[in-house]
Amino acid sequence: MSTIVKYEKGVKLSRKPENLSFIADPTTNAASQGSHATFITHAHTDHSIAFPDAAAKVFSTKIASELYEKLTAKRPKNTHFIEFEKKQKIEDVEVKFIPAGHLLGAAQILFYFPDMTVCYTGDISTDEMLTVPKAKIPDEEIDVLITEATYGSKDIYFDSRERTKITLLKWIVENLQNKRTPLINLGHLGAAQEIIAFLNSMLSVDILCDSRTSKINETYKKNKIQLNWENYEDIDVSIFEPENTVVLLPRAAKKLPSFLDGHKITRAMVTGQAARFAYTKFDQTFPFSMHVNSTELVNFIEKIKPKKVYTLYGFDSELAFLVRHKLKIPSRPLKLAKKKPTLDEYLNDKK
Repeated sequence: MSTIVKYEKGVKLSRKPENLSFIADPTTNAASQGSHATFITHAHTDHSIAFPDAAAKVFSTKIASELYEKLTAKRPKNTHFIEFEKKQKIEDVEVKFIPAGHLLGAAQILFYFPDMTVCYTGDISTDEMLTVPKAKIPDEEIDVLITEATYGSKDIYFDSRERTKITLLKWIVENLQNKRTPLINLGHLGAAQEIIAFLNSMLSVDILCDSRTSKINETYKKNKIQLNWENYEDIDVSIFEPENTVVLLPRAAKKLPSFLDGHKITRAMVTGQAARFAYTKFDQTFPFSMHVNSTELVNFIEKIKPKKVYTLYGFDSELAFLVRHKLKIPSRPLKLAKKKPTLDEYLNDKK
């Protein structure tokens, strides 16, 4: 019997001759069809489209399911929960979830096939943060590692997350001292909770969020992550104190809440993409990400010592190159480019 690892609008794991098929983080509902089990690593919508698909037998952490519902207002269906660090047999294959960092409830998935042990990381972070643990190094020997490469290029540089948060803090304090209310655009899930927890620990200010972020914050609190904030869509804004308030807005938000009318403001964007792109409509950008950068990825892979590495998402070719040349481990993108024509095929097409 042999296990096949490939990309088919998700991480597809199949075993012959039993015709067993698993898929992780499918990108379409159709991708789950024909699979015996569908796995979701975390609640971000580019990984969790299968949650409301009643036809898919979904496995995830309970927290990931709850966060998906708060993030999307869609109810997960046919979902089965796996606890961290506990092996569970699914279709005669043992499976284990281990922490991935990145955001609350995010999991790396270990598949114990008879001929190989496969680890799929999903999205990871390797820093110990206020709201999430760092991604765990698997205890067992890994034959095949499938890792994210969102920021897998060595040309994308992040300062340390702690220094970036301190720089953000200084920017907030300076603007409050100058009677300007800081407005920060950032993602609803992950970065928002980490920044709130950091500001709560460092500064006595009011933090206002939109309703969706507030619902996600409640799930974090329910899971013993202490966060203090107010929902600006529910409170009496007549008590708004601009000299003592930080307002968090959704990352894509352009229209400002009406209670800010007439007040001096300053705007910042918090996203890892600020390491790549200029956000010229903002006064300040902070390249803060809950993803690993290329250096962190290479260090993580080196500690795991897998026999083979597949890269996925973002800068997959660049990361595969780094792994091959720095670690001397066979590596290539899991999602290969479409087949290019041979010279004969190319020349015949031109006739």
